[in-house]
This record gives sequence, structure tokens and C-alpha cells, in this order.
Amino acid sequence: MVRLAFVAALSLANLGFAQTIQDGVEASEENVAPAVETVNADAASSGVDYFPYESSQLTTDVISNLTNYNLSNVDLFNFDDAEAAVQKRAGRVCKAYPGDRNWPARPIWDLLNILLGGALIEGVPTAAPCYSDWPQYNATQCASITSRWETPQYQLSQPLGIQYYAFEGVSCLPPTLTRTGAECTLGGMPSYVVKATNVAQIQLAVNFARNLNLRLIVKNKGHDFKAKSTGAGSLSIWTNALQGIQYLGSSYTHAPSGYRGPAFKIGAGVQALPLYQAADKLNLHIVGGNTRTVGIGGGYIAGGGHSPLLSMHGMAADQVLSMEVVLPNGRFVSVDEKNYPDLFFALRGGGGSTWGVVTSLVIRAYPKKPVSTLTYSFGIGTDVSTDTFWKGVDAVFAKFPEYADAGMYSYWSISCFSDCSFAMAPQWANDIDSTGLKNLSKPLFDELRELGITVSDETYTDYDGVLGAIEGTWSAESEQGGVWNFNTGSRLFPRSNWEDPTKLAAQNTALRQAAEKAGLMLGYNMKPAVNPSVNQTNAVNPAWRATVLHAMLGATWGQEATPEDIATANKNLVEMMQPWRDASPNAGAYLNEADINEPNWQQAFYGSNYDYLYQLKQKYDPWGLFWAPTAVGSEDWYVTGQIDFYPTQNGKLCPR
Repeated sequence: MVRLAFVAALSLANLGFAQTIQDGVEASEENVAPAVETVNADAASSGVDYFPYESSQLTTDVISNLTNYNLSNVDLFNFDDAEAAVQKRAGRVCKAYPGDRNWPARPIWDLLNILLGGALIEGVPTAAPCYSDWPQYNATQCASITSRWETPQYQLSQPLGIQYYAFEGVSCLPPTLTRTGAECTLGGMPSYVVKATNVAQIQLAVNFARNLNLRLIVKNKGHDFKAKSTGAGSLSIWTNALQGIQYLGSSYTHAPSGYRGPAFKIGAGVQALPLYQAADKLNLHIVGGNTRTVGIGGGYIAGGGHSPLLSMHGMAADQVLSMEVVLPNGRFVSVDEKNYPDLFFALRGGGGSTWGVVTSLVIRAYPKKPVSTLTYSFGIGTDVSTDTFWKGVDAVFAKFPEYADAGMYSYWSISCFSDCSFAMAPQWANDIDSTGLKNLSKPLFDELRELGITVSDETYTDYDGVLGAIEGTWSAESEQGGVWNFNTGSRLFPRSNWEDPTKLAAQNTALRQAAEKAGLMLGYNMKPAVNPSVNQTNAVNPAWRATVLHAMLGATWGQEATPEDIATANKNLVEMMQPWRDASPNAGAYLNEADINEPNWQQAFYGSNYDYLYQLKQKYDPWGLFWAPTAVGSEDWYVTGQIDFYPTQNGKLCPR
């Protein structure tokens, strides 16, 4: 049996008037129930029961019965037909924007809130209590906000909080953390937020935004470097509350793929650390990132997802067996190898905020294995010349194919703000103890010793598994959020460069010159392992499958930097990265950790998959409902009022 709660819609001819139900009674929370039908948990096509929040859905039955209450304009909340919408694509216009004639009046938003069951939040900058011209002004509260601002947990707990504010537009930060005399505006932040606690709310938001031509954004934890989860005048779907970790058993059988073995079903809002903890208790590992607060089922997997287990099991996106998804047409569907197989391809590596709203995923797990780590450093000094130092770095780089093939994951940095130094922090060895890691490292250290380089702080540590290694290597305090003082570019260098001495020399020269010019370079030595136990036919950038080095370069600026200063720094970053592109033609960059200004981003982020992904975008979202910078199909739209090399989300979204 199902329980139907029938609700109200509105008349487009009366957008500014209070909404009514039968006999002209004004609609309110007292006489209109949330628009939701409770369906059976075992109704999912995936064969895995819905989480409780997924059983609460907006269905055709709900929509069809609205007219029984003599309600008008039900179409504002109705589903749509993507095939029919393709014919209307040429008629796209700018998204409705606050102050426009077609911007919904307050009674419309009030009605949406009723249908959502009170889940609608009006957009107010998180730092508004710090500014006297906002009604929320409160000096005591401002001090509390400021003290917590740069912690990821605080940012992800706020409706408008994000981890990186640069490409939102830096519209409202605590005064001590932004430019002198800065004002507080809503800027590139959403006008309204739906705090989603069930699927019906997501469907309502999707249908409402599509039918009223509103800009729609999706925010999970807000970790994206490019501020994809922001947008001026938008309606935001906030998925942070979609929680749930369910172990499906050691002999779980996934019928569509034929996989049999341990797996978890997780809510889209689950952070990495709780999932690691749940797996560890069962003597299991899952493929996830090294940042505790990242939402595994959000943009992380959507963008591919690299991991300390990458060289053992492949990308995080490879581990997905099925997903539950709200499509741009508002329908809630199961997606896997048999159901919507093309969308299953796209959702695993084809980018976030593009294809729909994922509410849960089923991912495979692996038996727990020990981990050992190694940290060390060396640098230019009295007995080590600049050229000798770089020979030492080249010696480290030369080992990258061997280390990746051994299932290792190495995170390193080169700092050249004064004399250059190299730091391995750490080299992560899966299923290898410290003795084995010492043996693997000995040839390198012997070579460094022959060069006259003394390695400092050589430290080996053993852990019983991923959880212990994550907690022992990267402290919670080391994670930072709420910042705006940098931009990152990246490149995936192919293994083939190591197989050609001329190419390797050119690559090493390009890396050295960039580090010396920029002052800091970060990198990961790893490879996505071939893993026959999972489906690796997905939208992950093909450049990942050929790489053993993901290197990153940054542009930084000070707290008083103007938009023009930031644009100049970003332009310099694009230019500094060009030798990397020249040294790795036809390779690419990691979508989730790359420059928003990357030239030819379609090829760089998506490779040979892009044309197919663009076709899928038109198939599933001909309205252009889901849009984000550098997302598939984003070239069809632009944000008004931007300057070159510093695109923000503070402007109206319009078609090209």
C-alpha cells in the first residue's frame, strides 16, 4: 500500500497572489500536506531497497490527483518529456533572475516551501552576521563564525557554505578574512536552498526550476575548486543530509553486473571518514579519497575520484555498481549496467552537476589489507647544488612507473620559495609492510646517496589498514575550507613519457621550470589499476588510464587582491602550464583538481569521451537545467558580467 498526500499548485496568471485550495481558501501548512508518496522500499529497479528517504517520492499519482482539489497550473510541479523538449532547445532564453519580470513572486516560493514540507531556506550569506547592513548582524555571532570559517566541517554544515570561494566571487566573507572595506552581498550564492531530506523534495525542486526556467545548482559538501555548487539567482539542492551506510553482505550479488562480493549502499551525503570507519569495522576497505570531509557520492565519484587505493583497484568511479538518481525531467530512476546504461557511463566520471541528482550509490568493497607509509625530504644546501638537487628529483620521478606498478600511491611536493626542497608526504604502500617498503626504496636512496644528497626525516610507519593510515597521515586540522587565495592547474602525464628518454627529459625540464617559477608544485604518483571485477567502461578521462603522474601547479594571491589581480594571476597560471601541455600532448587533466581556465577543456577533462557525453547531455537534459563551469555542455551558456581569466558565478546565466 502507498500513502498519498495531495498538495497545491498555482496559477501562472496569478503569480503574485496568495495560492488557494478548494472554495478559495488560502493554502498554508495547516491545510496543504507536503507533495509526497511513500512507496515500497523494494520497488527500486536496482534490486537494492531504497533508503527511507528514497521511499518518499513525488509520483505521477500525486500530480494527477492535484486537480481533485480544484487547483490550477499543476504543470509548475509536473514532470516533463525530454524527447519533446529537444524540439524546443532552439528557444532557450536567459534563466530567470531576481528582479526580472519572470522571477517567481514571494507567494510562489511560499507555496513551494509548503509542498516541500518546510525545507526551503532563503539565501542569506553565511557571514551576514558580520555586516551591520544585514538584519542578521550580530557581533558575537560573527566572532563565532570567523573562528570556524576555515574548517571544512563548518562550511559543509551551512546552506550556503563552500570550501573554495574564489570562483563564486568572494561576495561575503568575515571582514578579517577578506579585502579591507569589503561589502557583503549575496553575489554568486543561491537565492533559495532546498535542504533535501527526501527524494520528493529533490524532484519538486527539479520540476519547479525546469518549469520556471530557474538556474538550478546542486551542493553536497561544496569541495569543488571551481565553485560549481554556486550560482547567482539560483535554486540550490543541498544533498548533505542524504545519509545512510548499509552493508549489503560479504556475498552480495549484483544481478545487472554479475558482481558477487562485499558491497555498501551509501547515501549521497556520506563523508569519506564515516564510510572508512564502517568498512574498517568489517575488515574491509573502500576506494575513497584522502580528505575526510569529501562526499564520496557527490562530485568526487562524478569526476572520477583518485584514491590511495587507486593503484590497487582503479578509480573510485570504477567501484560503482548502481545509483539512484533524479533525472532532469524529474523522474526518479535506478541506473546501472542494465537500467539507463548510457547514463551509468556518464555518471561515473562525466562530471558533477550535469546529469541529475544522485541520492545513493552501491559500491563494491575489498578485504582489509595493511598499509605502510614513508616520509622523507631533501633539498638544496651547502653540499647540494641546484643541479644536483634536480638530479635527485629526476631520480625520484624515474621510479614512478615501478612504484605505481607495486600498488603504491605517493603524494609529494617541491617548494622553491627560497632554496628548493622535495618532500614525500607520504609514499603509501598497500599490502606492504615497512620492511618491504624499505627494500623497495633502497635503490632510490642509494642513488641519492651517490649524488651526494642526504635524505632527512626518513620515517616508516605501519598501519593495519586504510582508516588508520588516513588518520595517522592527514590530521583533521590539516583540512582547510572557506578559502579564496589560490587557483590550481593540473596535468596527467602519460607512462609513455617514461618509455622515451627524450620525452622524459622534456617533461622533467617542464616540471622543474614550473616549480622554480611558481614556487610550489604538488603531485601524486599512481596509476588506475586494471580491475576485471568492476566495470571500468565509464566516462573517466581516458588520460587517467595511461598516467603515472598527476601533477598540480598553483596561482596564489593576497587578501587585498582585486578581481583584476586574480585575473592576472590566473592568466599567468595558464601560461606556466603550457610547457606541461606541450610535454604531454593529447593527455589531459583531472576534472576535480584543475584550472577553470584550462584551454580546450573539453579534451583536457573528458578526452575522447566528450562528443558522446555531449550527445547524452542533449538527450537527458535538453533544457540545460543542470549547468556548471567546465561541465559537459557548459559551452552552450555563459554567465554575464565576467572578466577574462576570472570567471565567477556572480551573474545571470544566458544561452550563447
